[in-house]
Amino acid sequence: MRLLRVGFICVFLLMLAGGLFIGCGEAPPCETSLITLDETRLDAETYEEEAGETGAKVAELEEKLTAKERDIELMKDKPAELEKNVHELKKGSGRE
Repeated sequence: MRLLRVGFICVFLLMLAGGLFIGCGEAPPCETSLITLDETRLDAETYEEEAGETGAKVAELEEKLTAKERDIELMKDKPAELEKNVHELKKGSGRE
């Protein structure tokens, strides 16, 4: 039994060593046309521009969200005052 285990380990080590020395080999040459490469390059540039614009929009929306959250925090403690403002608005529009 022990001899079988030693043999298995030796075979495994030989296979591992063989795999390390052989490797995957050289990659085949790429057969892509220049037109496809140019189109891909243009697409990448477009996507990068769009990503920059989107990043700017995200930053702007995050600033607006922060401002709105700040406004909500300020209004949380003033329900009576807000109710009075709603009443005045309704009265001014003729609904009350």
